[in-house]
Amino acid sequence: MTNYQFADIGKDLCRQIKVIQSLVKGKTFKEAAMRLSTAEATCENLESLMKPDNELQRRIVNNRRLDISMLHDAIQGGLKISRRKPVQKRTVK
Repeated sequence: MTNYQFADIGKDLCRQIKVIQSLVKGKTFKEAAMRLSTAEATCENLESLMKPDNELQRRIVNNRRLDISMLHDAIQGGLKISRRKPVQKRTVK
């Protein structure tokens, strides 16, 4: 039963990551940040279902953690850029 749960949660997490990636590409960083917290919780659930001796499951969880870490960095970078004030150009007289 836990193998099916692991697979279902893994698929759900992959979908969540793809949605977050598209939000980052669309530069909607605030919504992506909110969804990232849900993905992190889902990844923790996936990790709790993982069997310690199953190498494949361990790799899946590690790869999802890496994806989430990269998305977190991209979101933080995007939020820093969007906080900057726009540069006003000087008008030539």
